[in-house]
Amino acid sequence: MDWDDGIYKVNEAYVKAVVDAGGVPVCLPYAEESAGDRMICTIDGLLLTGGGDINPIFFGEEPLPKLGRVFTKRDEREIQWTKLAIQHHIPILAICRGLQVLNVALGGTIYQDIYDQLEGKVLLHSQTSPRFETSHFVQLQKQSRLSRIVQSDKISVNSFHHQAIKDVAADLRVVGVSSDGIVEAVEHQTAPFCLGVQWHPEQLAICGEEVSKKLFEAFVDVCRKK
Repeated sequence: MDWDDGIYKVNEAYVKAVVDAGGVPVCLPYAEESAGDRMICTIDGLLLTGGGDINPIFFGEEPLPKLGRVFTKRDEREIQWTKLAIQHHIPILAICRGLQVLNVALGGTIYQDIYDQLEGKVLLHSQTSPRFETSHFVQLQKQSRLSRIVQSDKISVNSFHHQAIKDVAADLRVVGVSSDGIVEAVEHQTAPFCLGVQWHPEQLAICGEEVSKKLFEAFVDVCRKK
């Protein structure tokens, strides 16, 4: 969940996408660190959702002028949960900010603002069209888990971010990129199921888009078998 002024909240699309795929969503609060193990061991899968920026302190940098809103306690808990989920072989689906959390938790870094830090032409990654529409393509690595799930090597995605993976964590491999070279999808090298995508498949899945529905169905299916 996200957090704002004492209120926990989560976009309905995440909840509906999980339910439509046959799962039961359980929202995790930012309890104290000591509760992390107990919370993770009660779930069958971890869905890391989108949200605000990640505090650069977690990847060894100081804040740059284009850094957006951060909530350090959320970063702390989600990084902890990610490490515990991998340790306990719990499936992970990481979306947008969640992809970046996954990378940082495993030792990678991110761009605090792609438009400020990247040279050359960069696509519009914060689309102005509605969230249920796609805006650019992602080329997927052939025979990756992701390409097998969606049954395609090139897909069209929506896009709502200004941060992105910079240095890829050693345990991850890039399996999807956009035409400007931004990392759009990663998979863990050894974990049974650990996928991260930079777009928002939950918004597309609830509108019936088949590629995104397949991704959530694959995630829930592997959680069911855990």
